[in-house]
Amino acid sequence: MPLENFKTNKDSPINTLIIAGSLCLVCALVVSSAASALKKIQEANIVLDRKKNLLQVVGISPEELGDTTAIKKAFEDKFEIQIVDLDTGEFGESALEECYEAVTNFGKKMEKDGFEEKYDPFAMSKTKDALVCDEIPKGEDIAGIKYREKYSQVYIAKAEDGSPKLYVFPVRGYGLWSMMQGFLAVKPDFQTVEGLVFFEQKETPGLGGEVKSPGFLNQWPGKQLYADEGDVQIRVIKSADDDHSIDALSGATITSNGVTNAMKYWMGPNGFKNYIDRQKGIEPAAKPAEEETSANETLKNGVRNG
Repeated sequence: MPLENFKTNKDSPINTLIIAGSLCLVCALVVSSAASALKKIQEANIVLDRKKNLLQVVGISPEELGDTTAIKKAFEDKFEIQIVDLDTGEFGESALEECYEAVTNFGKKMEKDGFEEKYDPFAMSKTKDALVCDEIPKGEDIAGIKYREKYSQVYIAKAEDGSPKLYVFPVRGYGLWSMMQGFLAVKPDFQTVEGLVFFEQKETPGLGGEVKSPGFLNQWPGKQLYADEGDVQIRVIKSADDDHSIDALSGATITSNGVTNAMKYWMGPNGFKNYIDRQKGIEPAAKPAEEETSANETLKNGVRNG
């Protein structure tokens, strides 16, 4: 068949393939552009939601603030963010530099300006990469999180004179069906709870899902975190009867236990306890030295030197 016949015959196989291919290409470009644009919007919404919950846990309702601009300004006025090395409890510029270097070596490009706010510890733990997180030995993983980020954040709510009024710690643990993520606010004595919120959970509605209910969360202010010996004592149990206990959720024993385990893990020595000790002027207890040829350290050094 002469070539000119293909040009004039719109129903020819070649024309059909050209049209179908062009349509697929255009659709792919549209979807790709939309996904890229939506990703930035989604990331911005995640950061905004985090700020709303942080304001809520220190007693400021986002509804009192108004629009997005007001929420951002209230957060900036209220909070200071510290990057914390969870292994050593060190914080400040050195921890920030190490964290930024680890994230950069991992391959995630982030601007240094505003890094403390944009950094997402949970996202780092989900990478399962030895540069930015550690796999938790089964015997230590009481919260069921499997991987723990090497660096996290502490949000410091400031008083009018600029002094620390509250310390807010990101906490998470597995319940019955889901990873429950929240913020725990503690007074500067690092003993008295100011509040707790959960911003992410998929527990059973009406049962475990009540971890977000006022009836459950309103029990936390004033509770005490640690026993006299320094062990995490706060717990969610049936028939709470002291300063360390909160009434369990009815019909949701596993979810209640998950909250208890999350508190024990994150406020203990594998979580923020080393940071808290440093804030109190106490040198954290040294952990057993790791072998110099450990896989994690070898990988880290290889990437940094490479």
